This record gives sequence, structure tokens and C-alpha cells, in this order.
Amino acid sequence: MTNIFGVRRCPLCGGTEFIYNRDTGEVVCKNCGYVIKVVNIDMGPEWRNFEDDKVDRSRAGPPLTPLLKDRGMATVFGNVSEDKLYGGRISDKRRREIWRVKKWVRRMSDVDGEERNLKKALNILELFGGRLNIHKHVLGRAAEIYRIALERKLMKGRMIKMLVAASLYIALREFQTPYSFRHMAEDLNIESKKLGVYYRFLVRKLGIKVPRADPSLYIRQIVSKASLPSEVIACAEKIINYAERRRITLGKDPVGLASVSVYYAALLNGYEIKYRELAKVSGVSEITVRNISKYFMKSLGFKELDELRIMLRRLQKICV
Repeated sequence: MTNIFGVRRCPLCGGTEFIYNRDTGEVVCKNCGYVIKVVNIDMGPEWRNFEDDKVDRSRAGPPLTPLLKDRGMATVFGNVSEDKLYGGRISDKRRREIWRVKKWVRRMSDVDGEERNLKKALNILELFGGRLNIHKHVLGRAAEIYRIALERKLMKGRMIKMLVAASLYIALREFQTPYSFRHMAEDLNIESKKLGVYYRFLVRKLGIKVPRADPSLYIRQIVSKASLPSEVIACAEKIINYAERRRITLGKDPVGLASVSVYYAALLNGYEIKYRELAKVSGVSEITVRNISKYFMKSLGFKELDELRIMLRRLQKICV
């Protein structure tokens, strides 16, 4: 940082970059470490709240969040039904006035159509987040994506619920959270085909560059649902890494790739599993798993498991 609290140059070394320590209030030269200035400004709250305090004395509210319609900047009226407020008695006339203002603030906040749309969408997003047990920062990114779509007038003729689900799926992909269309659609009780259509629509219209899904992220989930032991995970990851080295994973379904790697890893470790079982737990079709399995055998050039084991050992990636 430069020019902090009027400090432009270090008197010792002539440096122009400084660091401000909020805890001590010191402005320090980044080059030589000389403390140039001490700013006695307390950046913390002006009051301390204890457990037994009945009144919250702090005047600083929670941080801004896209998960609220107004990002948390609205005026909020407290409870005026009590006889006393901060030690002073409220008259009946004053209480009625506060209730009247409170009612009109609530009404005026829902006049605009876009605000009502956003309010409904955020409520749906909160519901989806609870069902899928998704972290707040992912939900915040999904809310930002929906807000951008709302600003660009992409809502007309489209379902709010599906747009929220598509925004959430984009956010999950950006944060590399393993979730397939089918599993997400089942958990949210929506159609997976519609989710895919809305997802591609938002990606195209908003110009979002969604990172390529890493197949290895789905391996643990598939192994857990298939009730396979933990050593299968390490072996499946090695198979995926080997396939990526050979550049045969490009353009293939990441969930299907993960399923096939788990299939061969299970066989290499002596556990029998069928394509149908993997397809059921992974959320892809049995035909997809079967076709990618054949593609693996052809592209990697093995016909038996022993040949695949030798290939992995050559790269010092021993499964068993």
C-alpha cells in the first residue's frame, strides 16, 4: 500500500510502500521495517457485549452478504411491543407511529417486480443450500450469479426455481465441489434435463468460464456409496492420473471417468463390482460406464488387469 494516513516516503530508506497493522495502529515501511507513524484509531467495536447483557450496544452490523435481498443494508425496526426501550417508556401514540412506519417500509420493499423476484429466488436458494448442506460462500456466489442474470433481464419466461438451481450448479463447479446433474436434480426434486438446459443457458448468456471438472473429485463419493474399502480410492486416483498423462480424458464425462477408474481399481484390489452398481451410485447411465471402460482398454492398450497393473507399476504407481 502507498500513501497511508499521509505517509508518502520512508525517512530512513526512502521507500514508498507501507504496511498498516490494524491491531497496533502502526504504519511500517515494507522495505526496511521502520515504524513511521502510529495511528491511534481503534478499528474494533465501541462496546463490548457480554452474555448477561439484555441489550446489544454495538452499532456495527453484520458484514454485507449477497444472500439478503438488500445485502444487509436495510433499516430494521426492533421489537416495539415492550413497554420499555433502552430504559425509556414508549407511549401508545409513539408505538402506533412506529408500527405504521414499519408496515409501510415492508410494503414499499416489495413494490418492485425485480425485488420480489430476487426475494423469492434467495428464499429458494437458502432452501436448496439446506437440502444439499452447502457452505455459505458457495451460496453467496450462486446469489451473485442470479443477481447478474436478473440485471440482464434473463428471467422472462423462465422458472425462478430452475434458474436458481442452475446458478447454484455453476457455483459448485467453480468451487470444484463434486456434484453431478443427476444427483443434484434428485436431491432438489427437479428434472436433470431441464437443469442442464438452464445451466448451459446461463453459461452462454453470462459468458462464465466454468472450470473443467476434475474426475478425481468424484472418486471418494463413488467409493463411499458403493461401500468399497479406502484402498480403492488411492488406486482409482492413480488410474485417473495415468489416463490424464496419456491425454485420453479430454472430452469425456468426468463422473463416467471416475466410475470407470473405481471399477478397475476395485478389480485390481480383488473386489468384484458390476457396471450396473457403479452407474446407480455415480448417477450416470450403465451404457456410459461400459463405453468409457472399453475406451480405456483401447486407448491405454490393455486387455487384462495384469497388463494395467504393469502399466501403473512402470510409473511407480503401484496399486497393491
